[in-house]
Amino acid sequence: MRKISSSSKSFRLSTIASLSLLACSSWAQGNATLTPVIVTANPLGTSELIAPVDQLNNEELLQRGQSTLGETLNGLPGVSSSYFGPNASRPVIRGLDSDRITILNNGGASLDLSSLSPDHAVALDPLLIERIEVLRGPGVLQYGGSAVGGVVNVIDGRIPRAPLFGAEGGVSGRLDAGFATGNKEQGGAVVLETGTKRYTLHVDAMSRKTEDVSVPVALDCTKNGVTRTDRRICNSASETYGGAVGGTMHFDRGYLGASLSTYDKNYGAVAEDEVTIRMRSNRYALEGELRELGPFFQSVKAQYSLTDYAHTEFEGSAAGTRFKTRGQDLRLEARHARIGQLDGVVGLQFDSSDFSANGDEAYAPNSRTRSSAAFVHEELGTGWGKLSAGARLESVRVESLGIAGNTAFTPGARSFNPASYALGALWNVAPEWQLTSNVSLNERAPRHYELYANGEHVATNAEEIGNANLDKERSANVD
Repeated sequence: MRKISSSSKSFRLSTIASLSLLACSSWAQGNATLTPVIVTANPLGTSELIAPVDQLNNEELLQRGQSTLGETLNGLPGVSSSYFGPNASRPVIRGLDSDRITILNNGGASLDLSSLSPDHAVALDPLLIERIEVLRGPGVLQYGGSAVGGVVNVIDGRIPRAPLFGAEGGVSGRLDAGFATGNKEQGGAVVLETGTKRYTLHVDAMSRKTEDVSVPVALDCTKNGVTRTDRRICNSASETYGGAVGGTMHFDRGYLGASLSTYDKNYGAVAEDEVTIRMRSNRYALEGELRELGPFFQSVKAQYSLTDYAHTEFEGSAAGTRFKTRGQDLRLEARHARIGQLDGVVGLQFDSSDFSANGDEAYAPNSRTRSSAAFVHEELGTGWGKLSAGARLESVRVESLGIAGNTAFTPGARSFNPASYALGALWNVAPEWQLTSNVSLNERAPRHYELYANGEHVATNAEEIGNANLDKERSANVD
């Protein structure tokens, strides 16, 4: 798709307020340098990271002012986007995209169909994101062997992992509002948090509305049989709403939290003048951690999520093809006690997802995917720096269920056992100077549409033909 430049001025206003029932502490005068906190790049919590990591906090996200995850990250070192108009864009890391990039939500699975087609939007909006991390190296194997290019972790704070207030309680909030001239965007978000030392409640909501994007050239637009010419990208408007409720109970040696979130988006698919996509995603998450468990384990953490996602592609006012996916993700992670200079995490992960497509433009059959994995991530301190190693073993089963009455798709099933390994090193070559290196060997099981697709993909003007005999995809990577 050709990307047409547009001239736009955007304005953002962010207000942060906090009210605490405790007396305010006085702060000493002077300058302080704070090290960015990386939540998932290194589960061991050390500040010296072997793998390259990029991070955007809420203030930087507001300054970028983009409406999609891909365009928000576009321009970071090694990161571009799969831009398919202003409403659909996934991150591309070192030239790798789609299922070779894993998108996480608070370290857990983020399920949608954005990897199936470039016109499918990611079910996340930057307005409600606190921080984004782009991760690479041995540590990403704990999130999936298919993350050859890296991992994008979106953090929204809907399940607070530590108390935000003292014993007497308090309230804090954030209000963001903005508009842009190029597409007449109007958007805003509000985040409220309250609680005490023992519990925290979180509520957030957002909305964003845009019109067709202004451009410096005249373009044709045909709707309802009438063609007009205008200096706008036809069918590029959008309307988005989202929100969540979450809460956490805090204990002396851990926490337990849950959240419920919803995301609705109605947007134009710019490849066709009259095609719009209406999507909805509901996500339920549960998370907990126990610490100081004894001589063998420092902590044990569990994360579970259930996602219901669906979108319908409309041609004018007529509903066309409907895509649905429902998936669950369970992660169990244990940090073992230190053995000399060796520190590490071992874990298990279980995923299941069901996919269906119904309509004239369904080019992939209904399918079921089940996977389980065991992973390990270890770091060893040395006199000259440290070593890092990771490994992941998976079992994946992909099953085609066909589509009733459609002879283009036949039932079938394949099983795979991918294995991925990574090794990294950090050298302290001089004061304030470090040298790092990473090497990995990855295997990825093919997705259901890579195996069983058979039909026309109108959005990309391509004929999608899967190969049920595909083997595992293998890659070698060096940093």
